Amino acid sequence: MGSSLTDLVINRWQSLPSDYSENDLAMHLIPLIWDARGLNFNQIKTGGLGAGIGLKPDYLIYNKLNEPPRIVVEIKKRTSLFHAAPDLGFSDFCQQQNLYKEAVGYPISAKNNGIKQYLDNTKVPPEYLAAYGWVFNGDFFQVWRRVDGLVFPLTPVLKVTAANFPKLLRQLEYCLTPQRALVTAIWNQKGGVAKTTNTINLGAALATEGKKVLLIDLDPQNDLTRGLKAHIKVKNYLEKCSDQLELKDYNTAKDILSEAVHIRKFKTTDNQHFSLSVLPGEEDELRSFRDSTNLLDQLKRSYIKTIINLLSEDYDYIFIDAAPTIDVLSVGMLASCDTILIPVDYDKKSLHHAAEVDKFIPTLRNSRVNKEKLPVVPWNLGLVFSNCPAEKGSVLQNHINDTIKELNFTGKPYKTELKIYAQTKVAEFSQAPVICWHKSPITKLYKNLAQEVFLQHNFIDN
Repeated sequence: MGSSLTDLVINRWQSLPSDYSENDLAMHLIPLIWDARGLNFNQIKTGGLGAGIGLKPDYLIYNKLNEPPRIVVEIKKRTSLFHAAPDLGFSDFCQQQNLYKEAVGYPISAKNNGIKQYLDNTKVPPEYLAAYGWVFNGDFFQVWRRVDGLVFPLTPVLKVTAANFPKLLRQLEYCLTPQRALVTAIWNQKGGVAKTTNTINLGAALATEGKKVLLIDLDPQNDLTRGLKAHIKVKNYLEKCSDQLELKDYNTAKDILSEAVHIRKFKTTDNQHFSLSVLPGEEDELRSFRDSTNLLDQLKRSYIKTIINLLSEDYDYIFIDAAPTIDVLSVGMLASCDTILIPVDYDKKSLHHAAEVDKFIPTLRNSRVNKEKLPVVPWNLGLVFSNCPAEKGSVLQNHINDTIKELNFTGKPYKTELKIYAQTKVAEFSQAPVICWHKSPITKLYKNLAQEVFLQHNFIDN
């Protein structure tokens, strides 16, 4: 990506009128963006997403023509309304405008398509199903990501400016690189809401679907490590990796991590086999790393993020377990996540703490946008109810609904609620996921939850 090409794009963009049609953008600006990104003619296709589908994005961007597209593109016209909008609060402004909503695919009209539909794994044939969606109108741009059925914003919607053009081009570059794992934290600041149990069993439910899953234990209590009988294969891996990362020796750091991961193999009661990879934790090591005065907290968080990035090359999903307290380990985890799923129970206190996490996520997101060259940011997947009694009744349900509304919680509650079953405790004593008992009702619930959150079409908006 040459600076001269970037300057050419910026100069052309600056010369465009504030009201400019979609066709004019496609003719006079978009080809320069493709050139600046280093795309060649064969990588750029137009046309529908399969015969009889009725979905026709503006472009499909390929790495290899014998593989599905990497990016599906939706272009909208430029208008003076977006051009004149101030930078401050631009994302909130966009989300109130129909033009942006049409680009994303909100159901404004029966004819509306947009990124939501173009990345829908229940509508689009696999050979046309892209990993990313990009919306652009000359004044706003945003990347959306698809992992199986989950579709969510990879980045906030940003305003097109001369200063932001390098971010725009880096986002497109990111989308064309090999896809990394979806990194998720199942986290709440209240303990006792089945954080670790959900991490293990959601990971196991996905593993039984053939997904490569890694679980990382960053909680000094080490419940995940004990819960899966994971062996410590490399003592003090955090310290050893940090030493290599300080030297920028990423290959050696990756070797240390690969050696530290313990692959646990399991068999279900109907004789199916699956495996979970576990990066186990030791209480003394995690506390030592957390409390060390030899490294600045900022550097510790950076090392955690780099470690997760190195591991993400080898998996479809990564789930991280951290303590409910705000410390350098949990903040490092949150700063490394793509998505955060918040477990709660039928308790007002857990909903209150969930709302605090919900409010913290935009703060973390804005910090990344302001500080990082490539603002890939965490998004709230919503609430999963855990440790639920068999019946809650309409009175309790109304209290829950009212509390969620009062707290202005932005994430959606999932329909699948994880009820209390003795088999979950049996599984803990057996140091195995409850998924191994295929006839247990809780196994069905975890599989349903994995489908609802990750595998079937699940659109997470801004």
